[in-house]
Amino acid sequence: MSDDTALRTVQIVLHWAWDPIGVRGIKEAADEYDMYATRVLELLEADAPDERISDYLTSVVRDRMGLAEDTDRDKDVSLMLRQLYAIGR
Repeated sequence: MSDDTALRTVQIVLHWAWDPIGVRGIKEAADEYDMYATRVLELLEADAPDERISDYLTSVVRDRMGLAEDTDRDKDVSLMLRQLYAIGR
């Protein structure tokens, strides 16, 4: 998987599966979470534990967005990202 494809995959997963603010499927908001995708990809490339990725997602929701945590969602998304990244290697 090329770096561009890997980054795009992360962006899509964040928009469609993670989506803490509820903009899934809104064309104008397709890039809403792109600013977090680069860091997630860095974690995947560094083979960071799934817990570290989910912790990052949780911290974004809590600390940057000021929303209630959904750690189950964040864990599920981190596992999905790990599996998709592994497929593309």
